[in-house]
Amino acid sequence: MFNYKVFGLEISSEIELPGMMEGSDKPEVKIIQGEVDPFQVSKAEVEGDNYLVNGDDVYLWWDDIGKVKISKGELITVESDKDLESSDELNLIPFILGPVMALLLHQRGFLVLHGSAVNTGTGAVAFLGHRGNGKSTTAIHLYVEGYPLVADDILAIKFDDEGLPVVYPGYPHVRLSDEAYNQVKDYTDILTPIRTLVGKVFCDASHQFSPEPVKLEKIYVIEKVQPDSGATMGISVLKSQENLIDLIRHSVANRIFQHTTQKENLISCAQLVNHVDVKRLEIVHSFTDIHDMVRVIEEDIQI
Repeated sequence: MFNYKVFGLEISSEIELPGMMEGSDKPEVKIIQGEVDPFQVSKAEVEGDNYLVNGDDVYLWWDDIGKVKISKGELITVESDKDLESSDELNLIPFILGPVMALLLHQRGFLVLHGSAVNTGTGAVAFLGHRGNGKSTTAIHLYVEGYPLVADDILAIKFDDEGLPVVYPGYPHVRLSDEAYNQVKDYTDILTPIRTLVGKVFCDASHQFSPEPVKLEKIYVIEKVQPDSGATMGISVLKSQENLIDLIRHSVANRIFQHTTQKENLISCAQLVNHVDVKRLEIVHSFTDIHDMVRVIEEDIQI
């Protein structure tokens, strides 16, 4: 068994998961290999093209890759496709560390958003946005500038005794396109041979990683601006209603659990809006403007 610590949880796994922080041998969550049969479920509460929810169990599957069952926020059962070559089993790892872990965290009561975050020294600053809008790229460039990484892709949030949001540290790596990685390769290492099916590579960010939970202070919702549109890079304030809609849109529960835990998710998002400054960050989708983007963010968070 391999022992890891992630999102404040001790995890034991029969599958090696590269680029993780080492944990103890007293697991709160177990990842095992076994048989998974989502099609035995006669009537699912929620069902999609590659997932279904049945009580305390969530099933996910990917053609030619494998199937996963997530149970009660405590057990992940993985069945890889029987035709996979041993090297191809690495294709499962991005799914386990991505959507599978996000759903397990939701089961454990976290508010889970699709986003990345860095530690400014006074708290965490998070970046939300649709796929390809630059969440990970923004985080890794701030990391290069000296801001420790807190999380990439999965933003796991809980509220403390005072009702304030706290971000729990994820993995000490980010997923980047080849082009984005080439911009930072002199400042970090690549975790070969982990590469996702959509062409992202795992890029090490362990040199400056924030290992403890951090109070969340700001959220930027990234909007991509085309270089030839005439629009300029900048930050604008959103209305409270826009903030709430954006947070719900980028939450894991909104996509899969909308019929079962929608009310709880709405309450958590509303609580987050009431305690965190949420703004829109309009960025020019050009790597030549990355340093300008970093300066804009630093000026806004007054560092």
